[in-house]
Amino acid sequence: MKIIAFLCVVIVVSSATEAIDLFNTLPKTDFGRTILQTVQLELSNGSAVDSVVQSLNEILNSAEQEKGAIQANLRNRQAQCQTRQDDAQNAIDRANAKRADDERKLPLINEELISKQEQALVKDSEEQRNNDKLALLTATREEQKQEYQERRNELTNYVAALGEAKSIVSGLGSVSFLQVNSNEHYLKFKEAHPTPRGYGIMVELLLKASIQAKTPEQVERLVATIQGLIDSIFELQKQELLVDDARELEFIRQREILLLANQTLAASVAQLKAQVLHLQQDIVELTNDVNTNKQIASIKTKELNDWIKTCQDEEKNLRAIFDSRVGQVETVNQILIIFNSGLSQELRKSIAEIQLN
Repeated sequence: MKIIAFLCVVIVVSSATEAIDLFNTLPKTDFGRTILQTVQLELSNGSAVDSVVQSLNEILNSAEQEKGAIQANLRNRQAQCQTRQDDAQNAIDRANAKRADDERKLPLINEELISKQEQALVKDSEEQRNNDKLALLTATREEQKQEYQERRNELTNYVAALGEAKSIVSGLGSVSFLQVNSNEHYLKFKEAHPTPRGYGIMVELLLKASIQAKTPEQVERLVATIQGLIDSIFELQKQELLVDDARELEFIRQREILLLANQTLAASVAQLKAQVLHLQQDIVELTNDVNTNKQIASIKTKELNDWIKTCQDEEKNLRAIFDSRVGQVETVNQILIIFNSGLSQELRKSIAEIQLN
């Protein structure tokens, strides 16, 4: 029994010591000073312990409410911060995804652009070759026309010369008169055609023979020969006309083929150049998009980091306040335990002697 009584005394002394120590720590904080002032004021006025306990319970309720409000504010702020950070991160992810997609497309579009440009150059070159062919074809045809016209004029002159020689030889008059006129006509022909060729040689020989014609039989044979040569030249002119007409038709056919081909090429080139312009515009827009999304990602990354820093600082401050309120609640609860356990005169005296500093 003595041992049990001794232990009870020790426990009471220990509890009293702890109570004094607890009250001595109260002046160290504003909240503690408020509690100490409240307790000292109640005790100095002779208030009952129940009245002190009631005042302490009011302080406890207020601290509990503040703790709950701070905890709710902390949760709300954490939710807001998480939403802001998620929004910023989503914006970064979208910008990076769009940028990556644009960067993937750019080489493909650039490759297509180069292909279209090369196709346009090929068709341009082909069109130029056709133009060169057309120019050569036209120049060749003009040369043919000129040669044909010169040949036609030459043969026409031969026919005229033969016709006049035929008229002279067939005309009435003395042999001497015939010879004089034929000779003059021959000399005029030689002057106009100093170096005849082809039918011109035959014309020259007949004109020369007309000078030597003396008898009616010679004249008749000469006239027949001249007429035969005239007919032969006429036939040759017909054949050469047919040949030239065929050349003209062939020229027109080839020219139309080249013109039609160039029309098709020109349309293809125009279409390719339009596609090139469109692809170039696509490249400009994609490049701008890449730069824009790069800037967006950079801005949103800074925004995200700012939100993280701000939220961490706010959470730290709110947790510090929350922890302070938790400590206040614990302090009030400890004091309530002391008062509910009974307040000795010695403890009353010790409480009253504590200075608020």
